[in-house]
Amino acid sequence: MFSRILITADVLRPFPREREWESATWKNARWLRHMLAPALRHCGHEPELLSWDERLQPGRETWFDTPMLYRRLGRELTLESWATLARSTTAPQALIDALEAPCRDALVVGYEMPEVMIDALTRLNRPFVDIILHPWRFLPDLVFALRTNVPAFEHVIRAQRLTDRAAATQAERIQAKAAWMKPVAPMPPGTVLVVGQVSSDRAMVGTDGGFVTLAQHLPRLHELCCEHPLVLYRAHPYAGDQDPSAQAVARLPAIRPTTENFYQLLSQPELEGVVALNSSCLVEARAFGRWSENLVPFLYDFDANQPARDGAPGSPVPLSGCWIEPCFWQALLKGESAGTGVFADPGPNVLRRSMNADWGYGFIEQVCA
Repeated sequence: MFSRILITADVLRPFPREREWESATWKNARWLRHMLAPALRHCGHEPELLSWDERLQPGRETWFDTPMLYRRLGRELTLESWATLARSTTAPQALIDALEAPCRDALVVGYEMPEVMIDALTRLNRPFVDIILHPWRFLPDLVFALRTNVPAFEHVIRAQRLTDRAAATQAERIQAKAAWMKPVAPMPPGTVLVVGQVSSDRAMVGTDGGFVTLAQHLPRLHELCCEHPLVLYRAHPYAGDQDPSAQAVARLPAIRPTTENFYQLLSQPELEGVVALNSSCLVEARAFGRWSENLVPFLYDFDANQPARDGAPGSPVPLSGCWIEPCFWQALLKGESAGTGVFADPGPNVLRRSMNADWGYGFIEQVCA
């Protein structure tokens, strides 16, 4: 099926840099390659890289000419064009042509590839593994979910599934820790938390290709204010001053802004539920025993159990950090040790620190106040 392994990401996504555009995901691709390189070398493969990356080095690194692709598609290189393209489930021929040569004879391992890339790889008859950041950000390390279009790979992946019980157990431990921490601002029983998101995130792409915001759901936010004694709003830490959702929430003075740590808020017995467009916080809230409401569909359905078939991927399966270990890739690529039970993971915070991303978890790790 393949003779080499190609690491990539969403090569279609631009990021504004002064008056130009650069890749928004070159860091993701580079990170994934370095995280997997030791395990893949152990299995006899030197991972190659496909990326829209200005700093590619000669050798096993291939430039993906994203600006040229957009020109061939007759589109401007903008976030709006990317949103429309990323939302599509049918790959244009220009994308298929652009991926054909670099993906030939390769197993493609990607970081959060959009559905249009998945369709292109499917039509090129390429095996792939897509690695997706899972909503659980509060376990001893970050959790990633893997999906693949290879049934034999999926069998190994599903055998290592991280269960909901692991998340519920860790949530209880965080709530135990929070009992010793300095209390948050007082809130009455029945309080609801509304959570903001980054406005240009792929999860914010609507069905029409535009970006959704809380401004489109003000009637529901008004209802929450009528139904509950207090509604809090926690803006996303990366949102910025011109965030359209924050500006929309400001039109409802009954909603009280808060900067309290999200996990400490979840740990307060007075907090009843969490509402957001489709934030990962909603999945986390359920692990803490709170109800949650998403105002738009989730980008990924982590509760689904769809198998891989007909070249299309199965549902994403959450794993511990075992997926960066040689034993996992030996089982995946060579069928070795596939029946020996759960594989060991590299230990706490390895993935979290490698991504330089805490998402508020580090606050909980601090010494008790």
